[in-house]
Amino acid sequence: MGIKFIGVKEDANVYTVGKDFCLEHAGKAVLRVTALGLYKAEINGKKVGDAYLTPGWTCYHKMLQVQEYDVTDLLQKGENNISFTVAEGWYKGRLVYADKMNIYGDKTAVWVQLIVDGKTVVVADESFVAKESYIRYSSLYDGEMQDFTAPIKDLTVCEIPFDTSVFVPQICEPVRDIERLAVKEMLRTPKGELVCDFGQNIAGVAEVSTPEGFEGTITLQFAEILVDGNFYTDNLRTAKATDTFVVRGKKTLCPEFTYHGFRYVKITGCELSAKCVTAVVRHTDMKRTGTVNTSDAMVNRLLENVVWGQRDNFVDIPTDCPQRDERLGWTGDLNAFCGTASYNYDVRLILKKWLADLRNEQAEDGKISHIAPDVIGYHDTASLWCDAIVMVPWKLYEMYGDVSFLSDNYEAMQKYIAARESNCENGLMAKGFEYGDWLALDKEQCLCESGNYFGGTDVYFISNAFYAHCLDIVAESAAILGKTEDAEAARRRYERLLQSIRGEYFTPAGRLAIGTVTAQALALCFGLAEEKHRERLAKELNENVLRHGCRMTTGFIGTAYLLFALSDGGYHETAGKLLLNREYPGWLHEVEMGATTIWEKWNSLLPDGTPNPEGMNSYNHYAYGSVMEWVYRRVAGIQYASPGFRRVKIMPNAIRTLDSVHAEFESVNGKIVAGYEKHGNSIRYFAEIPEGIDAEVCLPGEQTVPVGHGKFVCEREISPE
Repeated sequence: MGIKFIGVKEDANVYTVGKDFCLEHAGKAVLRVTALGLYKAEINGKKVGDAYLTPGWTCYHKMLQVQEYDVTDLLQKGENNISFTVAEGWYKGRLVYADKMNIYGDKTAVWVQLIVDGKTVVVADESFVAKESYIRYSSLYDGEMQDFTAPIKDLTVCEIPFDTSVFVPQICEPVRDIERLAVKEMLRTPKGELVCDFGQNIAGVAEVSTPEGFEGTITLQFAEILVDGNFYTDNLRTAKATDTFVVRGKKTLCPEFTYHGFRYVKITGCELSAKCVTAVVRHTDMKRTGTVNTSDAMVNRLLENVVWGQRDNFVDIPTDCPQRDERLGWTGDLNAFCGTASYNYDVRLILKKWLADLRNEQAEDGKISHIAPDVIGYHDTASLWCDAIVMVPWKLYEMYGDVSFLSDNYEAMQKYIAARESNCENGLMAKGFEYGDWLALDKEQCLCESGNYFGGTDVYFISNAFYAHCLDIVAESAAILGKTEDAEAARRRYERLLQSIRGEYFTPAGRLAIGTVTAQALALCFGLAEEKHRERLAKELNENVLRHGCRMTTGFIGTAYLLFALSDGGYHETAGKLLLNREYPGWLHEVEMGATTIWEKWNSLLPDGTPNPEGMNSYNHYAYGSVMEWVYRRVAGIQYASPGFRRVKIMPNAIRTLDSVHAEFESVNGKIVAGYEKHGNSIRYFAEIPEGIDAEVCLPGEQTVPVGHGKFVCEREISPE
C-alpha cells in the first residue's frame, strides 16, 4: 500500500482531508502523521493528541519530523472517520518581515499512516475527500479567521511529491497549552476601545466564549504595551496579529494554527465580560529545572521576566521574539542566552533539534546561517551569531554531560573553523561581516542615528576574541572525542592567535588598546590578557563601569560576559550594583517601567513611557536574560566542576545590598540547592548536594573544602564595609 503526501489542487490556505473507514475490531492503534505545513488530526470528531503547530519547523527538505500517537481509545469497531485540517504554517505561509511566501513549497500536504494491531489500515491517498475548513485563513504573523456560518465547498485531492527519506521521529517535546491566565483588568482606553489586560506578556492565543443568542463577528487584536493608555501595535510592523470569528450562538472559540506575543487583547464586535476571555500560554513543553528567589521583589520580578521570555520564545524553535513579523531562530540571541536557558529548563531536546537544523543549513564553505531554520539566506562567520555552531554544543555538553552534543556537531565545528580561518590576514581576523556588540549604547551614534546598532567596540577585536574562544572549544572537544591530532592542531592555532591578539591589542605594560566595557570584559573572560596583566585589566574594567554610574552600556555580546568578568576579577560588588541599578539603562529600570519580559533594547521604551522612535522595539526578547546564569553561578554559587554536574563547586557570593538568594537546580545528576541568608551581622551560607555527586564548597575568602552529599550550613560574620 503506497503512502503519499496528499493535498488539494485548489489554492486553499486551510483545508480538510479525510475519509470514512470500517474496522472489524478496534485493537492497539498507532497513528503516524506529518505535513508540509501544519496539521490537526481528528478521529471520530475528537482531536488526536494535545500538541499544536505540528509537525514543527525544520528545514523541511533535509529533515521533517513525524509524530506518532496512540489512538486506540479514539477508534471503535465498525464505522470510523479520520480527518486532517492542514494550514500553511512555516512551510508555505509568509515569513521574514514582509510578504515572503512559499519558502519551502507552494503546496501544503499531509502524510498519514494508521496502524491497527500491526496492520496498516489507512494511508493518505486519492481515496481521501477534501473540503474547505471553517478555518478560512490562518497565518503565524497575521492570525486566524474562523467562520462557522460560511458554506463549505468540496475540493479536489491530489498527490504532492516529496522525498520521505528525510523523515525523522519527533525530536523534541511538542508545543502544548501550558497555562491559562484570567483577565487581570478590563480597560476602556481613552479612544473608547475595549481591552483586556492579562498582566503578563505571553506567547499564545486568546480563547473567548460568546453569549447565548450572539450572531456576528468578534475580532481580537493583540499588543504588548499601551501608549498613553491606548492600544499600540506599531512595533508589530507588518504582522496583523488579528483573530476573527464569525459565529452564531454560544460557542468557545480559539485559534488552531497561529500564536501571538501579547499582554493586551482588543475586542471588537461584542461586549464580552472578563470571565468570557482567557489567555492560553502556548509553547514547547519543557521540564522546569531551575528557580531563583531573592529578598528583593524587584529582582524576583526580573528573574520571572527572564523565565517568561524563555517560555515565550521557545515555541518549537528558540526565537528572538514572539510578536512581530520575525519570530526567527536567531543564532546570536540563543548563543548569548543558552546558559540561562539550560539552568531554567531542560532544553536538551529542543536544542538538539535546532542544532540539527543549524548543521543542515551550513554552507559548503563552512559558513553558518544567521538563523535556523534559514529563511533569509545569510551565511557568515559573525561573532556570537555564527559561533553558535561551536559554543552552543559546548555549553550543552557542560550543562548535561552528554558527549553527543560534541560528536553530532564536531564535523560542522571543523568546517566552520576553516571558514573562520579564511577571514584571517597576518594571523588575525580582519574581514567578514560582524554584528559587533549588537544594540550596545556605548557609541554616541547608536543613540542618535537610526539603524546604527553595532556598538562602540571594534568589531574585529570582538571577532578575534570569539575566534580564539572557538578554537579553544574545538581543541577541548577534539580531545574529549579522542581526536588527538585535531586537538593538537587546534591548540597550536589557538596559541598562535592568542599571541597575535596580544601583540595587536595590548601594550607591553598590559593596557588594552580598546577602552570599552565590552572589550575589557571579553579580554578577561576569554583569557586574552596575560596572567600578569589581569589584575590591572580588571581594575580598569571596574573603573569604567563606575564611570558609567553602574548603568548598562553593553549589547548582546558584552552583557553576557560583563558581570562574570567583574565577579571573577574581584569586583563582585560592582557586578551587584549593575544588577540592582534602577536607573536607565538597566534591568531593574525595565521592571520599574512595568516590564514582564525582557526587552530587545535597553531603550525599547524610553523613560517617558513612549516607544523608541527608531523602531525595532520588541518587549519580549531573551538575550539580556543572560544575566540569570550569573545569578545561578556567581551569586547563589551553583557551578559545574565537571560536565553534567557530576562534580559541582558551590561558591555563593553575597551581594551586599541583597539579603538573601535561594537557588535550586535539577541537574541530570540530581537537585542542587545553594544560596545565602543574612541575619543581622551574620550571613548563613547553605547548600544541598544529592547522592552520587562529588562536591566542594568555597566560601568568599576561604579555602575550598570537599564535602559529601547532604545539607550543609555555614555561618560567618559579615565584614564591615
